[in-house]
Amino acid sequence: MAYVKKALGRPDGGAGNPSPKNPTILLCEVEDVESFPTREIGKTVYTDGFKLKEGRKLQPIYATPSSIEITQAAEGDADARGYKKGVKFEHPGVSTDIEDFVEYAANRNFIAVVRSCDGGPARVIGSLCNPLSLKSETTDNKDGAKNAITLEEGLRDAFRVMNYTGDLPEILGKAPESDSESETI
Repeated sequence: MAYVKKALGRPDGGAGNPSPKNPTILLCEVEDVESFPTREIGKTVYTDGFKLKEGRKLQPIYATPSSIEITQAAEGDADARGYKKGVKFEHPGVSTDIEDFVEYAANRNFIAVVRSCDGGPARVIGSLCNPLSLKSETTDNKDGAKNAITLEEGLRDAFRVMNYTGDLPEILGKAPESDSESETI
C-alpha cells in the first residue's frame, strides 16, 4: 500500500525516552534466508514474509542492554539521499565462543533482529540485497573485557529500519543436556 499523508502532531509524553530492548540480538546469515518482505517506499511495518531455509535458525547473541544502539543515518546528495542502517552493541568478556564467532563472521553477510521488551515490533536491520557486515573491537584491560560489535550496511538505500510484527523464524536455543545448542556450519 502506498504512503498515505497524515497530520504528525506531538507524540504522547515520554515518546523521546529510550526504549528498553531485549538483550538478545538475533542474527541470520543472508544465505540462510528463504523469503524476506519486499520493501515499499513509505511503508516501514511488515507482518509476514520473513522465513529461513529448512533447518536454519536465528542465532542469539547477548548484548549488554544499555549498549544496544540502532542506527539509521540519512546521507547522500540531493536526488540520491538514502539511509545507512546498522546496530551496535557490546558483548561482555572475551570467551572462546565470542572470539570464534567474531572470527567466523568477519566476512559474512547478516540480517539482525532487535526485539522490544514492551511488546512493540521487532526491528529488522539489513536485507538480502543490502546486508550487514561485522566490525569488532575487543578490549581486555584493567577496566574490563568486552567486544564492541558493529553490524552495518555497506551501502545506503531508500529504506529505513523495518518494523516486523509477524512471527519470527525459530531461534537457536539451549539444548536440554548442555549449556548451549550449537549448529555446525
